[in-house]
Amino acid sequence: MVLRELNFGYSELGIMLGVAAAVGGGLQLFAGALARILPRHLILGIGNASVGICFVFVGLAQSFSQFFLWTVVSRVGGAAQHPVGSSLLSHHFKQKKLGTALATHFTAGNLGTAVIPLCAAILIGFWGWRATVILFAVPAILVGVAMCIWLQDSARTKSSEVSNTSSFWQDSGAAISNRNLRWILIAAVVAAGGSGHGIISSFLPLYLNHNLGMEATAVGVIFTLMNVGSIVGPMLCGKLADRYPPQRILVISYLLSAATTLLIPWLGVNFIGVALAVTMLGVTAFGTNPLLQTLVAQTTSDRLRDTGFAWFYTATFLAGALWSPTVGYLSEWLGLKAAFGAMAVSFIAAILCVLSGRFHEVSRFEPRSGEVVQHG
Repeated sequence: MVLRELNFGYSELGIMLGVAAAVGGGLQLFAGALARILPRHLILGIGNASVGICFVFVGLAQSFSQFFLWTVVSRVGGAAQHPVGSSLLSHHFKQKKLGTALATHFTAGNLGTAVIPLCAAILIGFWGWRATVILFAVPAILVGVAMCIWLQDSARTKSSEVSNTSSFWQDSGAAISNRNLRWILIAAVVAAGGSGHGIISSFLPLYLNHNLGMEATAVGVIFTLMNVGSIVGPMLCGKLADRYPPQRILVISYLLSAATTLLIPWLGVNFIGVALAVTMLGVTAFGTNPLLQTLVAQTTSDRLRDTGFAWFYTATFLAGALWSPTVGYLSEWLGLKAAFGAMAVSFIAAILCVLSGRFHEVSRFEPRSGEVVQHG
């Protein structure tokens, strides 16, 4: 409907999505640096409201160039949600609740990915795509304004006093010199070959349809089960991280993901078996992200936490951009089964990275960070 009305095709759509993803990923570091200057609740609130405003203009677009422009610009405001939001949460929650808080933050995005397209499809049928886009933009604007007014960043004062004495790049050097954080970043980069919507969402439906010959309905059912797993998995792993060392849960999750990934091609056309395996893959593969975030929070000081999260999300965004074409070329050369092999290898490599870190030496948090930040 949008393509016909604004007269553009699949290639233009792909270019737009690629540019938007590159802009969003490339600005993760900028968002982390900005948190040194402005209160984080203002960055999040203004960013959220600006996303909503951009989508109002998307809904009013009269040409593909306007549609392209405002879609890409919306990623500028949205760039802060991951690194700044995760850092803010790590300051506001006790260690025993940190995993759950970060998992909820991550899961909200997966829940939106699963629910919003269905709601949008229904509303578009009644009101058209323009009114639907604008309707979805309104809550983003209202929530952004509410965050600016009522959300507080009580940890801002003390950390900003220290951060003003050093530059962002000095803090980046200090963060990257942390052995454990380096291994977390490397693990996130190599595991991006299997954990994330970009790889799994693209190649799993193709394998089910092209290799196994499943009809669209069957593919849709299995894909939905994976999305359910992507919602349950992060919350489950986040709660486990609050009770047990997160690095142990992470290793187990990667191990189960690797085993499940190798099992799927072996199951063949067994619908029940494939459905169960894909659900498990959704739980374990998507559950690793909040575990990695928890380790980032535990291995960085208050002063370096914004910087640590900025580098973490930059690494994961860029890694996903590199892994997608790699797996694509591999699948074209050796077949789609090779994609599952690549995913399994990425999970095993990530396990080796986690084991190389000395996470048993990491205290649960510095004394100040282990307390709930009281709101003023």
